Amino acid sequence: MPFPKALMCATALLCGLPVIAQAETADAPASRQVIPYGQAFFSAFQVQSALDMVNRVPGFTLKNVDQVRGFAAAAGNVLIDGQRPTSKSDNLTDTLNRIPAGTVERIDLIIGGAEGIDMQGQTQVVNIIRKASAKPTLTVIANARFLSNGWVKPTGRITYSRNAGDKTLELSATVFSNFDDEASNGDKAIYPTDGSAVRRTKILSEAGGKGIELNGIASHPLWGGKLTVNGKWVPNTYIGNYRYITDTTAVENLDYKEDMHEAGFQYNRPVGKSFTLKLNGLSKYSHEEVDDLYINPSEETRFLDDSVEKENIISGQLIWTRSERLTYEVGLEKAYNSRDSNTGLTVNDTVVDLPASRVKVEEDRTEASFLATWRATPALSVETGLKYEWSTLSQTSERPDEKRFGYAKPKVQVTWSPNGPWQYLLRIERVLGQLDFDDFVSSIDLMDSTVNAGNVSLEPDKRWETELNASYRFWDKGALVLKFIHKDVSDVIDRVPIVAADGSVFDAKGNIGDGTAEEIGATFTLPMDRLRIPGGMLKFNGSVFLSEVTDPVTKEKRRLSRQTETDWLLEFSQDLPVRRTQWGFSVWNGYDEKVYRASEISYARGSAKLNLFAEYKLNPKTLWRLELNNLPGRVHDYDRVRYDGDRATGTVRALELTRNRSKPWLFIRVRMEL
Repeated sequence: MPFPKALMCATALLCGLPVIAQAETADAPASRQVIPYGQAFFSAFQVQSALDMVNRVPGFTLKNVDQVRGFAAAAGNVLIDGQRPTSKSDNLTDTLNRIPAGTVERIDLIIGGAEGIDMQGQTQVVNIIRKASAKPTLTVIANARFLSNGWVKPTGRITYSRNAGDKTLELSATVFSNFDDEASNGDKAIYPTDGSAVRRTKILSEAGGKGIELNGIASHPLWGGKLTVNGKWVPNTYIGNYRYITDTTAVENLDYKEDMHEAGFQYNRPVGKSFTLKLNGLSKYSHEEVDDLYINPSEETRFLDDSVEKENIISGQLIWTRSERLTYEVGLEKAYNSRDSNTGLTVNDTVVDLPASRVKVEEDRTEASFLATWRATPALSVETGLKYEWSTLSQTSERPDEKRFGYAKPKVQVTWSPNGPWQYLLRIERVLGQLDFDDFVSSIDLMDSTVNAGNVSLEPDKRWETELNASYRFWDKGALVLKFIHKDVSDVIDRVPIVAADGSVFDAKGNIGDGTAEEIGATFTLPMDRLRIPGGMLKFNGSVFLSEVTDPVTKEKRRLSRQTETDWLLEFSQDLPVRRTQWGFSVWNGYDEKVYRASEISYARGSAKLNLFAEYKLNPKTLWRLELNNLPGRVHDYDRVRYDGDRATGTVRALELTRNRSKPWLFIRVRMEL
C-alpha cells in the first residue's frame, strides 16, 4: 500500500511535467504505440465481419462492455471510427458481427494511448476505421442450434447499414431463441454424517429463452459536429422446467420475463483549432418478473420477484490538444440510478419473512475528472489523471438508510515503445468498485433451500491496482503479451452472515475487511506458416488468479469466494483461401469456484470443453459455418459441505454432491450480404 500511495502523490508533479516540456514540442514523429492493420493484412484470412478481423489482430483480446452503471466504468476496448459504441447494453461481439468486413478500411491497435483517442481506461484498444460509401449493405444471418433432446433453437437477424462518411445509419432486427447449457439431467446425493441413509435424487432439467431485439443507430452532422443517436428494445423470456425424483417426485417451474429498452446519444464537435467537445447521454429501463414455483407431495413453495431498474446518465468532456505531444482533458458525469424490488416467499400459502424483501435502492452520483497525456518522445508516453466521485446511496426498506461517499481516484500510466519488437506498460491506479443493486435484495434457490439475503449495509470495495505489461511482436502476425496485476483491496465484498428481525441467520454479500488479489496472464498468437502449416494460427489466452482475505466466520486466511484459480482458452484455426475454407477448434479449461457461506462451503466445477468448426465461403458474400460444440459433453458439479451451526463452531452435518452432464450440440449458420 505505501508504494502506490507515494507514487500517486507524484501525480500532480507528473501532470505538470508536460507543461515544463512544452518548449521542447517541435514536430513530433509518429507514435510507435499505433499499429495499423489494413485490408492487405486480413486478405489471407476468411474474414466476413469486423468481429473476424478483430479476432485476427495479434496480441489483442476482445473485452465486452462491463454491465455496470455509468459510462466511464462500462467501456470495452473497441472504438468505431474513433468513437466508443453508443449503446451500453449492446454486446461488443454483436456490434462487430453486424459490420461487414468489406466496409472496414483498416484496424489500428493502440497501446497506451494516442492523439485524439479515448482509451476508455483500457491499456489496449482497437479502432475500427470504416470506408465511406453511398451504397448500403444488407446482411442476413440465420442460424440454428440442434440439441440432443430434439430441440431446435433458431435465430435470425437482418441488418441494414450505410456509411456515407458524415452520415451513417444502421438498423437491425433479431428474433432469437437459446438454451441453458447447465440445465441438463443429473444426480444429487446427500450423505448425512449422523449415519442415516443416503438420500438420492434424479434431476431432469430443461431450460431456455426466446425474445426479439430491435436496434437502431444513426449519425448526422449538426452545428459543426457529429450527432449519433441509438435506440434498443429487447423483450425476452426464460422458462425452466425441473423434476426431482426420489421415492416421490417434486417439480419446479421457473418463469422469467424482462422488458428492456435503451436510448442514448453522443455529440462530438471541434471548438476552435485546439479544443474538442464530447457529450453523452443515456436512459435505460428494465422491468423483470420472476415466478419460481416448487411443488412436492407435502409442500408448495413460491418465490416472486418484481423489479424495475432505471439508469440515466449525462456526461461531457472537453479536450485541449495543446500540441502534437500534449493533451489535456476535463470531464464531468452525472448519473441517477435506481432499482425498486418487491420479493415474496410463501410456503403452503404461509408468508415467510425475508430480510430486505421490499427495497428501493437509489444512487445519485457525480464524477469529475482531469487527464493529461504527454508523448515525451516517439517511444515514451505518460498519462496522468485524477477522478473524484461524489455519491449518495439510499434505500427504502425495513431498515431505511442513506450513505454519502467521496473518493479520489488518481492514475498514472507510462508506455515505453523502444525500437525493436518489445513494448512495455506500467499502470498504477486507484479503482472504486461498484455495488450490484441485486445484492440489496433477497433471493432464494428453492431446490437447494438456499436464501441469499439482501444486505442494506453494503459499501463499494476500493482497490490500488498496479499493472506491468510487456508485449513482443514477431513474424508479422505473431505476438506475446505478458501481464501482472496486483490489487490491494479494502472493504472486500464476499459472503457474510445476516441476522433477520426474528433472529434467523441468513447469508448475504457484505464487506469483510482488507485483502489482496493478483493476476498473472499471457496472450500468445503464433502464426504457423513457418512451421509448415500454411494459414494456420494458434492462440492462447490464460491467467492464474491469486487472492487472500480473512474469513469473517473462522478468522482464517483464504481465497476470495467465486475466484477460479486458472482460466485459459486455446484456439487453432487454418485458413485455406484456395479452397474457400477455414476450420479449427477451441478448448476452454472450464471453471472451479468455491463459495464460503455462513454455515456451508459450496463448490461449483465445470470440466473442459472442446468446440470444432468449419466454414465454407460459397461466394464472396455468402458464408456457411458448421460447429460441433461442447464435446464430449461437459460435466458440471455442484457440491456443498453443510454445517450444524456456523463453520467456526459447528460440525459437518451433511455432504451434498450434485452432478450433471450436458450434451454436445450442433450449430449451423449462414451469413449473406445482399
